Amino acid sequence: MDFNFSEEQLMLKDGAERYVQQEYGFEARKHIAAQPEGFSREHWRTYAELGWLGLTMPEDVGGLGCSFVEMAILMEALGRGMALEPVVQTALLCAMIVERGDAQTQRETLLPAVIEGKLLLSLADSEAGSRYKVGCHARTHARKTARGYLISGAKTLVVAGESTDQLLVTARVESASQGVGVFLVDRRAAGVTCRSYRLLDGSRAADIELHDVEVGDNALIVGSERALEVLTQATELAILASVAESLGMMEAVMAITAEYIKGRSQFGQPIGKFQALQHRMAEMFVATQEARSMLYCGIAHLDRPAAERSRAISAAKAVAARANRFVCAQGIQLHGGMGLTEEYPVGHYFRKMTMMEKMFGDIDFHLDRVAASNRKPVTV
Repeated sequence: MDFNFSEEQLMLKDGAERYVQQEYGFEARKHIAAQPEGFSREHWRTYAELGWLGLTMPEDVGGLGCSFVEMAILMEALGRGMALEPVVQTALLCAMIVERGDAQTQRETLLPAVIEGKLLLSLADSEAGSRYKVGCHARTHARKTARGYLISGAKTLVVAGESTDQLLVTARVESASQGVGVFLVDRRAAGVTCRSYRLLDGSRAADIELHDVEVGDNALIVGSERALEVLTQATELAILASVAESLGMMEAVMAITAEYIKGRSQFGQPIGKFQALQHRMAEMFVATQEARSMLYCGIAHLDRPAAERSRAISAAKAVAARANRFVCAQGIQLHGGMGLTEEYPVGHYFRKMTMMEKMFGDIDFHLDRVAASNRKPVTV
C-alpha cells in the first residue's frame, strides 16, 4: 500500500481542512448544535457543491468514483471541526446500501438526489437490546400483501431521524425464509412516529415506531438473500470512516493543548517547558499515530476476504477509540479546570469522543469480535 497521497488527494485534504478552519469554527459549531435539527442545512448544501457527498459513489449516478481513501481524508478534516452533519450516515452508510442493493430503479433515483444534497437518508436498524448487532429484525417485521408490504416495529438511535427524508428500515420478511430485508420508508408516511432527542455531542437522533406502514414492492432495497452481507459491508465502511473522524479529533485536541501549555505560565515560565507535561504530550502523539496506523491497516484490508477485513476494521475501531479516549482525557487534564468549561473546545471534543466510542460498537464489542475471528495475523 502506498501511504503517499496523490496530487488530487492532497488538494482534497487542503481544501477540506481550510473549509473547516474558516467556516466551521468552534463558535459557529456551538450555534449549529443549538439549532432544532442539530446540524446545518447550509453546510450540507456546500458539501454537495464541493462533491463531498458523492466521493465514493459511481460516476454513472453522478458521483466522483473515488476510493475510500478520499472519504477517510474528508472525515479526518471534518473530525477536526467536530462537524455535526450526518455525512457518514447518509453519504456512506445508506448510500452504499442502496448502491449495492437489488433495486436498480431506486438506485438511479436516490443516489443522484443524495449526491446533490437534496435527499437525507438514515438507517433504522438498531433495536432495544440489540447491542450493536447488524440486521436487527427481532422487533420489526414486514408482512407481504397484494400491493407490497405492511411494516410494523420499533427502531432506536436513528441518526438525524427526525430530519431525514427517507428511512432504510431493516425488518423480518415474513415468508418461508424469515430472513431480514432492507426497506425504503418515507419518514412522513402514515403510521411512522418519531421521538427525537439530542445526543451528547449536540447532534440529534430519534426512536422510530412503525404501525402497519404500507410500502410498495419496489420499497424492498435489499432482499433477505443478500441483506446481511450488504449491511455488514456498509457498516464496516462506516466504522472505518468514524476511525478517520476520531483521528482528526485527536489531532485537533493535541494542537489545542499544545497551544495552551505554551501560553499558560506558572512559576515564571510556560508550563509547556515542564518535562512531565512534555511526556504527556509525547504519549498523546504516540497514541494518535497508533490510531493512524490502524486506520491505514483497515483501509489496506478492504479488498481482503470478509473475515480478514472484519478483523482488521474491528481492531482499528478498538485501538482508535481507546486512543481517542486517552488523548481527549489528557487534553482535559492539561487544561485543568478550564478544560471542563462550556466555553472551551477541549471539553466538547471529550463529549463527542464519548458518543463516538459507542457508535457502531464500543471497545469491548470490537475486541470480542477480533478474539472470535480466526487467529491469523493481520498484515499490511
